Amino acid sequence: MVGGEWPEGAVLPTEIELAEALGVARTSVREALGNLKAKGMLVSRPKTGTRVLPRVQWNMLDEDVLRWCWSDQNRERTALHLTQLRRIVEPAACEIAAASASDTDIAVIERAYRAMDAAGTDPVAFAGPDLEFHRGILRATGNPFLISLGATIETALRLSFELSTRQPGAPRKGLPMHRDVLDAIWARKPNEARLAMETLLGVTEANIQRGLSAVAASSP
Repeated sequence: MVGGEWPEGAVLPTEIELAEALGVARTSVREALGNLKAKGMLVSRPKTGTRVLPRVQWNMLDEDVLRWCWSDQNRERTALHLTQLRRIVEPAACEIAAASASDTDIAVIERAYRAMDAAGTDPVAFAGPDLEFHRGILRATGNPFLISLGATIETALRLSFELSTRQPGAPRKGLPMHRDVLDAIWARKPNEARLAMETLLGVTEANIQRGLSAVAASSP
């Protein structure tokens, strides 16, 4: 589906046919189809069978769906869409956090920043605190809807990190911009916090584009 094997509107083979083709038990096929239906990718109707729903109906915020789309051939489009999502959500989250977060919430963000700093040039050690930094900002808003986007932002970060680490030292170079975000939130300056995050995401987007170019250049 994600790769286009079954386009939108296509009717899937029966459970028995899929089980035989894949060499698995019919119960496994039924369970997998149920999961895909829950993600908004498939629908079953009496007499018409199971068909693929339009992509606009998929739960694109689902972690599995995001990962599958990233594995698709059109990575550039997925990267662009995820960057657009982050540009909409994270600067606003910084603005809200600077205006209303508790000192305890901001301290969580600072601990993540200090762990990023302590990671030095180790991209693996840097990644975890980086994720916690951004999720900490969402939690600091106190907005349950924004907080629920944490898993999506985390997936987007992991995917972008995969690309940015193709450039030696790229994550570390972003550390001062993370500091700017943190300082603006501590100073309770919403507009500065928003602008600092926009700057950070702009650099991240450039790193992603360079990473995508590197992937394309290395492909046969």
